[in-house]
Amino acid sequence: MKKYVDDTISLDKQLYRLKKKFPQGKGYIRKGKLVWHCNLLLGEEYGQYKIKLLYDLHSSPKVFAIEPNLYELTGGIEPPHIYIFNEDVTKLCLFYPSSNEWSSGKYLSETVVPWACLWFIYFNGWMATGKWYGGGKHPNPKDNNVRGRVF
Repeated sequence: MKKYVDDTISLDKQLYRLKKKFPQGKGYIRKGKLVWHCNLLLGEEYGQYKIKLLYDLHSSPKVFAIEPNLYELTGGIEPPHIYIFNEDVTKLCLFYPSSNEWSSGKYLSETVVPWACLWFIYFNGWMATGKWYGGGKHPNPKDNNVRGRVF
């Protein structure tokens, strides 16, 4: 008989690893939810993006673009791989939930945050060319892979 092994990584360990790998970020755990704010420094060619990551052990992590405001930056044109996009909130789509790319047994610092960095790099390419080169599959596909504007 196969034993059930719970490989879920605790919120405390997740927060510790986030702080260790991204010391410019700040976070806390409150009421069973990890909240993480971080400036992602992607270099001169890609810029800096501030994210907010929300995670609890019972759902997938959620990543929001905080600064710059992507709605303003795109003139209201929705980029690919977005769950929520309006004047106030941009929630990024970083992985396909049923693909097992991410699980509670993986560190956010090794998966979700680096995926957010990649998302912003592909976003910059989309802004420049109007094409999304990041690939991926979105749960609610939209025909918006060639939207965008050229600087």
